[in-house]
Order: sequence, then C-alpha cells, then structure tokens
Amino acid sequence: MTVKFDIESDIKTARDGDTVAFGRLIREHEKMLLAFALYRMPVREEAKEVVQDTFIRAYEQIAEFRPGADFGVWLRSICRYMILNRVHEYTRRKQKHDNYKEQLSILAVQVVHANQDMDYVSDPYAQLAECMTKLPDQSRELIVDRYHNTLSIHDISEKTGRTTTWVTSTLHRVRGVLRTCIEKHLKEKNNEQ
Repeated sequence: MTVKFDIESDIKTARDGDTVAFGRLIREHEKMLLAFALYRMPVREEAKEVVQDTFIRAYEQIAEFRPGADFGVWLRSICRYMILNRVHEYTRRKQKHDNYKEQLSILAVQVVHANQDMDYVSDPYAQLAECMTKLPDQSRELIVDRYHNTLSIHDISEKTGRTTTWVTSTLHRVRGVLRTCIEKHLKEKNNEQ
C-alpha cells in the first residue's frame, strides 16, 4: 500500500508540474515499459527510443491521466501507440525508399532502353553506382539524402540551409548529370565491343 500511495502522490505532484516526482515515476516504471516494448520490438535500441518517447508523451499528457487509474496500464497504452507510430513511420519510409529506388532504377533503365541499338547489355545499377562516384561530394550527398535516406525536399532544405527551390532544381540537374554519365558509359562500352 505504501508504494501505491507514493505513486499516487508522485502522479498528483507531477500533474502540478513537479519534474522530480515524474522522474520517480519513470524510475518506477521504466523496466516494465522496456520489457513491454522489447516484446513488441526486438531491437533493443529501438525499444529504448520508444520508451523514451513514451515518457515524453506521458509527461506532456499527465494532466489527462485519471486519478485512481493504473498508471502502468496508462503508460503501456501510450507505449503501444508509440510503437504503432514507429512501425507506421518505418513502413512509410520503406515505401518511400522503395519508390525512390524504383525511380532511380527507371532512370538507369530508360537510358539503357533509349540506346537499344547498342549490342551491349549492361547492369544499370552498376553504371549508376559508377556514375555516383564521379559526382561532386555535395551532389552525391543530395542524391543519397533524397533516395537512400529518403529525406523530403523540405528536410534536405533544412539540413543544407538552402531553399526548397534550390534543392529541387539541383536534384533535377544532378539526375540529368547521372543520365548523361550512364549514356556515356553505355556508348564507351559499346565502342569497346
């Protein structure tokens, strides 16, 4: 009974803005919450991040906690929501990444198909990779951020300190450079044969 009273007291004072009391609530529940998250997310670092996010959200929403309710159950419901968000975000980013990867593949394949009269059959991914190494660092970083790291134009703009218009036009120009490089590579390979 003493522990429950202390938890209820900490909840009450945490609702009033006492961060020390909330810190005690965290220490009291973090092992349980980590076990809960690990059961659903077997990657330990991901589970730890979700638990941290859960405590942040719980702190932001502590005023909504109903006095007398089970604080652990409330935390687990927040954690479940955070896990679902993480999985949804992962799925969204993977789809986005797959889409961008497909766009780059289409670019490489279009170049190969545009040069159908050539006898040389090549691997467009290998050509793309080779052409990527020839890009200046800044251009290569833009391509990696956009297509590998799946950052949005806005995110790249914030990261680089450039406008979204600059990012969009530079990416367009760099894709053109990649297309030209792949075409040149194809012609060179064709002339070698």
